[in-house]
Amino acid sequence: MVLTTRSIMPGAVICALGALVVSGCNESLFGAHHSTTVDAAGGIDGEIVPGVCTAPCVADAGAEFDGTAGGLHGHWRYLDDARSPQRTWNPMTVGTGEMRGADPKNRVTSCALHSDAPACTALPGALLISSSGASSAADPAIEFKAPTGQVIKLSLHAFVPAGDDQTIRMYRNSREDVLFTKLAMAGTAIADEITVDALPGDRFLVAVAPTGNGAADVGIQLFVTDAGKPFPSSCQLALRFDDVASGNSVTDLLCLGDAFTHLKATGTTAQIFQTPAPYILLGSSGRVEGGTYLHEFANMRPIDYSGDVTVQLWANLASFVGGGRASVFSDLGSSGGGVELAILPGPPEMVTVTTRTATATVQIQGNHPPIGAWHFLRVVRTAANLRVCVDGALAATMDTTPFRGPASHLPDLGKDLVLPMDQASFDGELDDVRALTGALPCE
Repeated sequence: MVLTTRSIMPGAVICALGALVVSGCNESLFGAHHSTTVDAAGGIDGEIVPGVCTAPCVADAGAEFDGTAGGLHGHWRYLDDARSPQRTWNPMTVGTGEMRGADPKNRVTSCALHSDAPACTALPGALLISSSGASSAADPAIEFKAPTGQVIKLSLHAFVPAGDDQTIRMYRNSREDVLFTKLAMAGTAIADEITVDALPGDRFLVAVAPTGNGAADVGIQLFVTDAGKPFPSSCQLALRFDDVASGNSVTDLLCLGDAFTHLKATGTTAQIFQTPAPYILLGSSGRVEGGTYLHEFANMRPIDYSGDVTVQLWANLASFVGGGRASVFSDLGSSGGGVELAILPGPPEMVTVTTRTATATVQIQGNHPPIGAWHFLRVVRTAANLRVCVDGALAATMDTTPFRGPASHLPDLGKDLVLPMDQASFDGELDDVRALTGALPCE
């Protein structure tokens, strides 16, 4: 995932334990995040925000609100986001010129229907989203679903006219897969944009999450435009388990069309059993039993770590094979780029990430929740640091300069790349494995 921004040799192992926060570790790929002010002319820091999405527009959250469940062109849903770990999104009900949540204080309407609302001075084409408060069971949210594989630009403006601070969250599919989080204070505005590879069926959501009490008529404008780039632009790997070919392989249909085969320790193929995904909207996951792993044989190019790279996946570890570490993802060899992501037995369980610099092998470790449940793991490898995120929060980070170049090997899932086949160490389920060009935030 390449994000354009606007605000406009092995050696000794070096290990960092815990979440040692460094400058920029919570930055998203939107660019600089700054508070802005609304001036008397209705601009934000002197800039007049467009009232409508300009060509090549794909969807316009404000202009397409018409009081129906899907919006003017069926691009949108208006939801009660029940937050993690519930991972449920319940459609709001249709009211008179508004969408209403189960808590009636959670609602969505538009500046087109309420042009006198204070937020509409700054964002005349915006949605108006009201939140109930942190004690509510859900946050109001809007959702855009990508109909096809396409490189899109998501441009977000938000303005809180009064009331308590509101956290504006933009995420893909679930809140753990965070793209952007920013605290919007009363009387200030935020404005950022991001360019992403939208895979077919990807859901992009913006939620207004109150820090305390709610806020009335928060201005939210989200434009979705065609970025004018060939697809895929930066997706290096995207593996789901909704379609299991011949029972023993799964194909990356979304990025480069590469197949991973499920292997036993003997090298023979094993059936992939489909199991429920981390949440219903994600479809099916794949069961990787102890002593088996997923291996890519042909077609795929090694992941290119020449620039910033994010590797992420859902993992539900059932048990540690032989009581040892469970390798989840590994394309780390004795040369080139690459990472190895593993979970270590506890208590407490730990998550560990290993990579290479020009002169050494480095490793970070952080806390992992108890096994036996789904968790979202994200590894972010940049020119300046290495970090690992668990369930949308920073678990560990290290200032380092990773080796910049392609991995020397194709990745294995469920086995450390350099270990023999009979040492496959993961026993559990995997889903939505992705490698993306670009550095996504932890939270």
